[in-house]
Amino acid sequence: MNWDAIGAGGEVLGAIAVIATLLYLGMQISQTNRIAKSSVARELQQKYSDVYTLIATNAEIRGLVTKLRNSNYIIESEEEEEQLESFCLLLLGLWLSTGVANSQGQIEQNQYQVYCQDVEVKLSKWPGMRTQIETTLRKYPTTDAFEIFKPILD
Repeated sequence: MNWDAIGAGGEVLGAIAVIATLLYLGMQISQTNRIAKSSVARELQQKYSDVYTLIATNAEIRGLVTKLRNSNYIIESEEEEEQLESFCLLLLGLWLSTGVANSQGQIEQNQYQVYCQDVEVKLSKWPGMRTQIETTLRKYPTTDAFEIFKPILD
């Protein structure tokens, strides 16, 4: 019995086991990353759904949104001003979450582009909120690093 040959065989088997383990870990990491991205995408979509549910089910917010379709929208009361500011902050928070998810590679680029287009759509659909959105966004100068806010800041 040649102990050197047995030792060499053991080293080869050990190397094969290490390579197999690394391949398995690589597949597990890849799967975990896909699951994490999918989870973030679902969370963002749920946040968007929550905004639309709020509009659909809350008569006051729906009334505000209807008024925002007018580019010459004038705030009629302090309560309405607070409501507008809160609604704009809700949208900005949603868009910021999307920008952060993109910058951290948590969503696919094509998904991010859809969300960027959503900003443009909302600004054209509700032009009466543009001034409030711009004013609020300018209070946070670091947000201009996010592509999603370009339609607002341009």
